[in-house]
Amino acid sequence: MILGVKKMNTRCSEIMDDFFALDKHQRIPLYITAHLLVCKKCRTEVRLMTLTERVNAEPLHISTDDNDRRILQLMQKLDSAYAPSEKIAPISLKRWIVSGIAMVLAMMMFIFSQSTLPNQALSLSFYIVFAVVISAYCALFVGSNMDYFIKKIETFKEI
Repeated sequence: MILGVKKMNTRCSEIMDDFFALDKHQRIPLYITAHLLVCKKCRTEVRLMTLTERVNAEPLHISTDDNDRRILQLMQKLDSAYAPSEKIAPISLKRWIVSGIAMVLAMMMFIFSQSTLPNQALSLSFYIVFAVVISAYCALFVGSNMDYFIKKIETFKEI
């Protein structure tokens, strides 16, 4: 009986070593999953480790005022040239939306007035220019609002 317990403990430690060797959010191999279904001790340990990692991955939320006197004094001790900055206004997407709608409307007007163009090659060149403009517009939109998209991605990320 003692031999069976010792054999199980070494198997459990091998399974746990393999589990800890996995990367974050990596698929758990079948043999580890099968062992976790059978072994209550390992299953509990993995569940506790997963919960611990989730709690440690969350940012620490301490509500303080940005202009708190103690924070300003500490920052000025660390950097004598520190001056509190003004609040940054949130980025408005209204200009992007309005310019996107204007661009789409201009393209639609071109499509409906395409019969005025005498040549198909000229029409094709306009479509290529429109494709380049739309691609550049989308790249500029994503590039200039990268912080917004990163925050949105992090809210949808599964832990």
